[in-house]
Amino acid sequence: MREKLTDRFAATVAPTPGRIERYFDTDKRSPRGFLLRVTSAGARSWALQYREPQSGRQREMTIGDVKSWPFTEARKQGHELRRVVDAGGDPLDRGRAEPIVTELVQRFEDEALPRRAEKTQIEYRAMLRDYLLPALGNRKVSGVVRADIEKLHRRISETGKLRRANAVRSICSILFTQAIVWGLRDDNPAAHIKPNVEHGRERYLSAAEIERLGAVLDHWRPRRPDSVDAITLALLSGARRGEIVGMRWADLDLEAAVWTKPPGLTKQRRAHRVPLSPEAVAVLRRRQAEGTDTNKIVRLWDDHVFAGGGTKTHTNTLERDWSQIRAAAGIEDVRFHDLRHSFASLLVSEGLSLPIIGRMLGHTRPTTTSRYAHLADQPLREAAGIVGKIVGQRAADAPLRAATELVASKVRR
Repeated sequence: MREKLTDRFAATVAPTPGRIERYFDTDKRSPRGFLLRVTSAGARSWALQYREPQSGRQREMTIGDVKSWPFTEARKQGHELRRVVDAGGDPLDRGRAEPIVTELVQRFEDEALPRRAEKTQIEYRAMLRDYLLPALGNRKVSGVVRADIEKLHRRISETGKLRRANAVRSICSILFTQAIVWGLRDDNPAAHIKPNVEHGRERYLSAAEIERLGAVLDHWRPRRPDSVDAITLALLSGARRGEIVGMRWADLDLEAAVWTKPPGLTKQRRAHRVPLSPEAVAVLRRRQAEGTDTNKIVRLWDDHVFAGGGTKTHTNTLERDWSQIRAAAGIEDVRFHDLRHSFASLLVSEGLSLPIIGRMLGHTRPTTTSRYAHLADQPLREAAGIVGKIVGQRAADAPLRAATELVASKVRR
């Protein structure tokens, strides 16, 4: 479609779900084929569309992201590229011969990143913007070596951000793997770089802490019904925060007590069917009933169980309320995700197997669930204690039995 392109238009035009929109400039001062490309995920780039002089094949070359390239500069670059085409050249092939990392990142954000989850896109863009581009943006893709990635990883680690350094290393590996797919290089310079050792954080609520938390939730519900019910369901189901806040009535079968999480809601990007406890169903039935009663404190919000439907504002509100609730319960060091760990620990303590727990939590790899294996030691420890008491008592009684037998033998003589 054709539009009057400006910086304001580029920043405000809404993306179209499920498709990439291209807006060609109506201003005759712009080169032929100059356009704004907007992906379904909201990525916005200036580009030039042209036909290859020899074959007549239509091609499109990205000029740059609208945040980095003002409209006037992008249009000027478009004129330069159009001159190359008019002279019989192909600017895309010329640029492809020795692309720089900035161009690789731009293509990755335009073509590969939109296929990932929204939260993943935000996280990847932040790491690429804050770490990779400042360090390697002007380097040729083919010229980046392992030492460059190691240096970047080490520099971030030295600031104390060990987990972040590992995450940046991972995004570098993903980026250059994509470069291999696109034929821009033959190897991955981020491969075989040793990551920082990360010590997994394990925090589980005790029975006393769960009781305190329950009392605080009861007290808070009249003031924060959505947050209290979300926290309660997280503890009752072991679901992740994003799954809870994105819950829809259409995915719930309260008669069968089953929640079918759609692929777009789960971390594994696949549907996950999980049974719900009677207590969780009771919470949902109450919310459903209160949502249709104008005198109650819960309101129905389209098809979402919670107001906001998992938006950033809703998530921030839940985190704010959780911070205050956990402080009131005396469990300030407990994160929202630790409710999921506590759910698993309770299952382990009741003797359920790790494969069953993994299915409840939606784990796709047994190694993910194995982090809870040590919690199953308690029943074994109690069993060992029973034997220990028996054997230990016999060992303690041995000297007394020996002395008794000695006295008896003297009496018999």
